[in-house]
Amino acid sequence: MLMKISISAALTLAALLGASVLTAEAATSSRSGSPGLQNDLEGESFDPGLSVAGRFLAARHAESVGNLVAAADLTATVLSDVPQSEIMRRRAHLVMVGAGRFEDAAAIADELIATRPEDPLIVYTLVVRALHQGDHAKSLALLDPVPESGVNAIIAPLLKAWSLAGAGRTADGVTALDTMAQNAGLAPVAGFHQALITDLGGDVTGAEAAFRRTLAASGNRPSLQLADSFARFLVRNGKTEEATRLVADFIASNPQTLLIEPALAVVEGRAAPDRLVADVREGVSEVFRNVASLLNREQLRTEALLFIRMALDLAPDDAGAKFSLAQLLEARERGDLAIEAYEKIDPRSPYSWYARLGVADAMHARGDSDDAIRLLRAMSSERPERADAPRALADLLRVTERYDDAVTAYDLAAKRMEGDLDWGLLYTRGIALERAKRWDRAEQDFLKALDVSPDQPLVLNYLGYSWVEQGVQLERARKMIETAVEKRPRDGYITDSLGWVLYRLGDFENAVVHLERAVALESGDPVINDHLGDAYWVVGRKLEARFQWLRALSLEPDRDVEAEIRQKLDGTKIPKPLPPGKKRDL
Repeated sequence: MLMKISISAALTLAALLGASVLTAEAATSSRSGSPGLQNDLEGESFDPGLSVAGRFLAARHAESVGNLVAAADLTATVLSDVPQSEIMRRRAHLVMVGAGRFEDAAAIADELIATRPEDPLIVYTLVVRALHQGDHAKSLALLDPVPESGVNAIIAPLLKAWSLAGAGRTADGVTALDTMAQNAGLAPVAGFHQALITDLGGDVTGAEAAFRRTLAASGNRPSLQLADSFARFLVRNGKTEEATRLVADFIASNPQTLLIEPALAVVEGRAAPDRLVADVREGVSEVFRNVASLLNREQLRTEALLFIRMALDLAPDDAGAKFSLAQLLEARERGDLAIEAYEKIDPRSPYSWYARLGVADAMHARGDSDDAIRLLRAMSSERPERADAPRALADLLRVTERYDDAVTAYDLAAKRMEGDLDWGLLYTRGIALERAKRWDRAEQDFLKALDVSPDQPLVLNYLGYSWVEQGVQLERARKMIETAVEKRPRDGYITDSLGWVLYRLGDFENAVVHLERAVALESGDPVINDHLGDAYWVVGRKLEARFQWLRALSLEPDRDVEAEIRQKLDGTKIPKPLPPGKKRDL
């Protein structure tokens, strides 16, 4: 179940992790080769050198390219030379956690805990080991000094509650979460874990009451984990009809998700109603996975990696945790490792379908777009009732500039959505149609997208800019783009659109102001630099105009834009605003 916590809470956790948090952006999960000699992304081996400093720098390099296996090996050799360095021990601990080497991480944490008993990550590492050993008393003792502030005000009580449950103190575990359960924002989190703990403890009446409180606290819109767990509980206790209604209601609210299929199989009698969380270790793994999801949403991906590694160490077969790890790796542009992680997901799991969609994304990211397109075409045929595969296919065809094929795929996705189109599909199909030079349909899609989501800045900008380029509806385009800028003031492309519509309307001085800001926001875009050059030229700032055109050329514009810029630079054409109706004002 995903936690509803503030951004400030997530940032507090980042602060608690301290300055020594990993700088690596991904991790591998297996060893290969002698310590320090594994291959990096480019196929070159790390040479640890003979000096401590050389090996330390090699370890940092390994982190920077995301090879935490090599980083862990190298850091271990450095630590063996400077075993008294607490800074090095702390760094080694974090690297080992990030690489998923919990035995090594716990051994280092053993040395650090005496001087840093309140350090959350050191404590949580040792808690993981204690839970593997079934030593719940030790887990409780470790957690006692951790300050319950920031995100640790949520993590620590949850871990204490599960440790108490593991020690056979079910009632105390439930009580440990009572304070959290009184907080309206945290009641669904606390209540869910109270229900799981009570159910594991064999208190059927108490578990049912906890499940019902949690369902009410969620506004009768349960998370996937709550709906699945409660449905299984109800079936085990002879209330299959109610369980069926619960699952049906969840499907009605989430008609596209496949993740509810295991619960559906249970209520239909096709699968045993086993508990979703079967023991204490899986309960704590769920806590760590929740935290990782929170941190990932707040773009704290290095920290999220640490917690997803903890979750997987406790529940190595958890498909949801494996999927989260793969997504983290993909977000770090490590398509190779993401594919490896996706492929480890059990094909019988409902996560497998989404993993294959992720594999297609990762294939494209690493340059294998044709393979990704073949995979998505096969998936589109495999499940003819689903719109997600053809929609992903359409997006990929669009970004690889196969616009006519993209429109065909978007149309298939729209047909499968039975007319219930969201603004995003209308917007992206509109882009594909516009690029395929089918403007009448494109314009209809953009206008329909605004009917579905009025004042959507991306749509306002694209439609407004298209009108500007065509020299039509300039005043309406101006108002639309001004609204888009208000919504996204730091978007350089939208700011450029406003500057360009002012240029087309003849308000050159104000056009310069907005185009200068657009260049400041998106300095690497050739078209924006070209636009600013044109605006400079018409206000008499000709040297600056030539500089901007030369700058635009250095940014590798497409062929048409490059040709126009070269004509301006050699004087065969100069910016000269004309009445509306031309593609470009030259």
